[in-house]
Amino acid sequence: MSSEDAIKEKIRKLEEALMEGRISEETYRELKAKYEAELERVRSGWVEVGTPAAAPGAPAAPKVKAEGLGDLFNKALDFVKANPVVLVPPILAGILAAFIMAGVGISAFGMMGLGGLGGLGGPKPVPPGPGYPPEVSPSIYGFVGLAMLGMIVVMIIQQIFNGWLIAMVEQGVKGKTVDLGTSFNEAMSKAVPIIVASILVGVIVGIGFILCVLPGLVAAILLALTLQAVVIDDYGPVDALKASYNVVKENFIEVLIVVIVAFIAEAIVGIIPYIGFILSAAVGGFFSVLLTLLYMARRPAEAQVTL
Repeated sequence: MSSEDAIKEKIRKLEEALMEGRISEETYRELKAKYEAELERVRSGWVEVGTPAAAPGAPAAPKVKAEGLGDLFNKALDFVKANPVVLVPPILAGILAAFIMAGVGISAFGMMGLGGLGGLGGPKPVPPGPGYPPEVSPSIYGFVGLAMLGMIVVMIIQQIFNGWLIAMVEQGVKGKTVDLGTSFNEAMSKAVPIIVASILVGVIVGIGFILCVLPGLVAAILLALTLQAVVIDDYGPVDALKASYNVVKENFIEVLIVVIVAFIAEAIVGIIPYIGFILSAAVGGFFSVLLTLLYMARRPAEAQVTL
């Protein structure tokens, strides 16, 4: 198949993807414009898509070196320095999480809340009478249920706010103004796939840990870029899992290094009294920026749609 026919086939499949609802109209327009530009180059005498015809005997054009992990790390640092607002979502999520969990009696510092500090709050077991076995107050179960509900709310907030951060990184990489409002709206528009994808990741990783710890750890690494696939490339939850798997399996060591370093860094700053949870959220936000840049640099050229 000639280069021209190959591009026409891509355009045809792109239109099919739009009709089937697998891509948005914005993605369709961007990719169609790209393919039509490539088609014009081919028709005007270029022998390969995006590659001009080389004169006989001319040396081959040098290959562009892919950005290494160190380059991406520096790029992430520069991005955060130029756009510190990108750390607002993770820090805000950390503060909200602390308030929510404190509200159900669990402080952000890992101790029981008011119920464990002199009886000002939080249910306690009913003291048993003489000769009776210890009894558990029914309010204990309500307390546990409320705590679990709080953790679910925190998880939802953290994942949506992570999507908010990813949307801002995408804005910056594409040369747009990094804006809290528009990026938040984008994250909220994808809240359902973000939450569903996060639940699927949690279930898969949880099963891996139940079977054996190692499979859970491997699954967590392979699915570390799932939200990036949802927010940046408009993938549904299941396709986002596949996209993350495909990107990470080709760059497993890089992603593993980022996740390990992020875990250690967050743990270290997290032990600082009073502000540790805020610093930990900021550090986690930086590594989310790095993972997003890594995803955008390592994903296939046609990641937006399967053609």
